[in-house]
Amino acid sequence: MNQSNLLSVAIPTYKRPELLDKGIESIFNSAKASGIEVLVMDDSLGNGNDWVYQKHLALGRNLRVIRNPVNLGIDANICACIEHAASDYVWLFGEDDLMRLEAVDQALAAIERDAQAPFVFANYAYITADHKKIFREKSVEIRAGQMEFKEFFENYLWSAGFIGGCIIRRSNFLATRYKEFIGTYYAHVAGICLASHNKNITVIERPLVGNRVGDATTFTWSADSYGVFQGWRDLLRMLQSEFGADSFKRAFQSHIDAHGYLRLKFLLGKKADGLLTPADVQILANGDTSPEEKQRIRFVAFCVPRFFCIALRKTYASARRMNLPDFQL
Repeated sequence: MNQSNLLSVAIPTYKRPELLDKGIESIFNSAKASGIEVLVMDDSLGNGNDWVYQKHLALGRNLRVIRNPVNLGIDANICACIEHAASDYVWLFGEDDLMRLEAVDQALAAIERDAQAPFVFANYAYITADHKKIFREKSVEIRAGQMEFKEFFENYLWSAGFIGGCIIRRSNFLATRYKEFIGTYYAHVAGICLASHNKNITVIERPLVGNRVGDATTFTWSADSYGVFQGWRDLLRMLQSEFGADSFKRAFQSHIDAHGYLRLKFLLGKKADGLLTPADVQILANGDTSPEEKQRIRFVAFCVPRFFCIALRKTYASARRMNLPDFQL
């Protein structure tokens, strides 16, 4: 059954062709005979990804590639995925992630069951950088089915920062003022929030995507890792007037609890990555940080040797990896 008008999977890509190839392969393996479109918004301004596109087009796959004439940057390119998709719903997908075999069937079933939902949240697993092991099978413990968006906003919004968890009803999203949030790194989340306010959304509890995580080198935005986290706080503050002070506080705290942002473990990891330099400390000191957070930042930056942080993380990672289960598509 051709369901190409119902769902597109859209990938904002840059310059990681080998990972992009694996991601596209996993999507088409999951899509089977559904006929869904895979759209790639290429922000690389080069031809390094061409061999990937040629490979999949030669197989007769429903792949469409749009090359940006100028570099849009991460959040604008994510929004461009939604703007240019050909279907009612757009499943955003990271170029370095993997889709499980049952994922497209599960997504289509959820969309057909709740046809007017402005947003479908698809749970995901955290997997190692080599795609082989699972750090955590479910990003979040959440119940399946319909949910008031207020509850999602307060408790789980942080999980939508990962684009692979986001299946968005295009018409609802495009009717919002999402463009005002470009520059926070999370304009797609803003559009979801504004489109879903005072509505019910749909939740797929089963993890359908493997979210590739690791150290700073895993992420395309590693050069501005603090900007990404500060951007989330900017996003929430910009939405506060829509959702109210109480919901804002709960969403703000749930993000800290989920990621440990600016807590000791987080800062030790950043120090190990070489991302707690005096310049970084200055950025954080001038950012949206509490006095207690500033105190922890200065302690780790100036009192804890980097070699200790590196050794500590290597020991922890080695011990943790010994017991990790395999990631199965």
